[in-house]
Amino acid sequence: MNTFLTILLMVVIGAAIGGITNSLAIRMLFRPYRAIYIGKYRLPFTPGLIPKRQNDLARQMGRTVVEHLLTAEGIKKKIEGSKFQNKLTSFAQRELERALSSSASVKDALEKVELSISKESVEDSLQLFIEKRYDQVMEDIRHQKVEDVLPPEWRAKAEAGTSELAYYLQEKVYEFLVSPEGKWKVGALIDNYLENQGFLGNMVQSFMGSERVIDRVHPVILRYATARETTEWLQTMLQKELHAALKRPVGEYEQKIGKDHIQSGLSQALSKALPLQQWLDRSITEWAAPFKSRLLLDVIPALMPKVTNLLAERIERMMQSMKLSEIVQEEVESFDVGRLEEMVLGISKREFKMITYLGALLGGTIGLMQGILVLFL
Repeated sequence: MNTFLTILLMVVIGAAIGGITNSLAIRMLFRPYRAIYIGKYRLPFTPGLIPKRQNDLARQMGRTVVEHLLTAEGIKKKIEGSKFQNKLTSFAQRELERALSSSASVKDALEKVELSISKESVEDSLQLFIEKRYDQVMEDIRHQKVEDVLPPEWRAKAEAGTSELAYYLQEKVYEFLVSPEGKWKVGALIDNYLENQGFLGNMVQSFMGSERVIDRVHPVILRYATARETTEWLQTMLQKELHAALKRPVGEYEQKIGKDHIQSGLSQALSKALPLQQWLDRSITEWAAPFKSRLLLDVIPALMPKVTNLLAERIERMMQSMKLSEIVQEEVESFDVGRLEEMVLGISKREFKMITYLGALLGGTIGLMQGILVLFL
């Protein structure tokens, strides 16, 4: 009976030692979290293995993630896959359709992203753009002749326009002369001229008798105004003036008109031509209506493969610039060990219990064998 109790006691003690030792070993992976000191001396095995090696673990995990888990080749293969491209295309279409279906005005939409815009600010920007662009253009053409700057078709139209302008001027002059007002003004001009000529003017007026000079001269003036010779003279004169104008440098006209006046005129003309306030008040839906379906059905599907290919080509450089290993290392170093212990024990609680039980079983088996050896020896 004493022999049986001895063997049983040794089995129990061995099992207890094995179970407690394994349980303690598991706990010592994490605890204590910090080193414990008695005076100047640190107690052995403090802190626990993982807190003590947390920095080394962080560096190793950073390298492991970049070199074996989150590799550039793996991400590139994923990006270039048709499944990912289809998902990305669907996502882009949904987001774009949601954005283009907004009833908010363009002005309100820009203000949401902290881009304040108004008609006055757009006009100021247009003016600055016109001034800058004007200086760039004039710097190149200021010393050139007008005929060298104008396109050939514009010069041809200008030359053809001189004939039409001659007919137009001739017609307007005739309409003025044939009108009562025109006849009266020409007659008053002739009478005033003759009155200022003294004796010669009186002689002409007396020679005409009771009739005014204009009554005699007016038909002749009308015939001359409509004569073909007058038309040809006007055309020749206008052609000559046009050619002379085309020979002058562009800078001469700029100097006569004034650089500031030209820039101001261009800015005002553009501002009046563009309905800026109406554009800003229009909703995004109205703006997008003409091209919404084409964007969703044509542009996005055609654009996404190019975007993914571009992203795949640059993914390695992007990962290097992001320094993922350092990010992982910093996150692991800052991770709370207590929370890490909760996570590991929560996931592997059953396995750790089995390790403890296994230690107890091995300890009990060793105790049994020791008891048998003691019995025979």
